[in-house]
Amino acid sequence: MRMIAMLTPAIGVSTLLAGGITYDENIDGDLSDDRFAPTFLAFTEGVNRVSMDVVISDQPGGDRDYFTFTVDPGLVIESVILVEASLPQGGFDSTAFVGFTSGNFFDFDPDTFQGSLNGFELTSSEFIGTDILPALNSQSGTVPSPPGDYTFWVQQTGTDLTRVTLDIVITPAPTSVATLALGGLPPDADAT
Repeated sequence: MRMIAMLTPAIGVSTLLAGGITYDENIDGDLSDDRFAPTFLAFTEGVNRVSMDVVISDQPGGDRDYFTFTVDPGLVIESVILVEASLPQGGFDSTAFVGFTSGNFFDFDPDTFQGSLNGFELTSSEFIGTDILPALNSQSGTVPSPPGDYTFWVQQTGTDLTRVTLDIVITPAPTSVATLALGGLPPDADAT
């Protein structure tokens, strides 16, 4: 067991350094405003960073952002770190809404408040650096999130343009890490 305890942090660090994709709306274009056709992002193992700008999301001409991704078998969403909640054009309200659901579209209707939602978090500078996955999965309580399709919805109903950056960390499933760690031990080794 000491061997597993020693290997697990090393595996976690190397996974985080391996990196996933980075999507920045300022460079890569606007994410979808359509909850039935969210932008697909090909996430990989490691840190997948998504940066988006949202404003007056509940008004005509406003901006809501939807993106979806698949967590492959053997992997999990380990954490969702709020990296940024800022006001690039100034203002007073950097509190955006981040919703999360299972599936490759967003069933929850933000206009009628009907449909399913795994959970949500309101961004705030006090939460920067915090893992918000437990709040995003508050309905199921499942952390880490297992393999499958997931979709995010981010909006800001206020008039201050708000930039939200999330690090979605995808790692090997805990059983995969334990199996990998044990695989390196000889059959008669003392694992205690």
